[in-house]
Amino acid sequence: MRRRTVRTGLHLIITAVVLIILAAFSHGRIALLLALSPASETRFIFLSLLWGGIFGFCGIAVAIFGLLLSPGGGTPRVGLVTPVVILALLLLMFAFLLFSSINTPDYPGLRPGETITI
Repeated sequence: MRRRTVRTGLHLIITAVVLIILAAFSHGRIALLLALSPASETRFIFLSLLWGGIFGFCGIAVAIFGLLLSPGGGTPRVGLVTPVVILALLLLMFAFLLFSSINTPDYPGLRPGETITI
């Protein structure tokens, strides 16, 4: 196993997860921050999901390639604990945001006797 190659793959996967979290849950705030039009916001979401998928695929491929290679002779030992912990925390954050977005109502319900004036 080449630990440096596996670490590079994990970094690519972390980048992919961050892009997907930004596209899925924070696109409105980013659009306000950058003053994006609705069409630009849609393009931002599309590109973030696209690049998140590309980085995720490449990260998985690089990590598997690093696992399959024989270890190098004089390469220094590289720690893999930090990227794995960061990836696990990001996946937990994604799961939390996903479940909280499902359970949160989009609009407050009307009280009995209230009407909507258009």
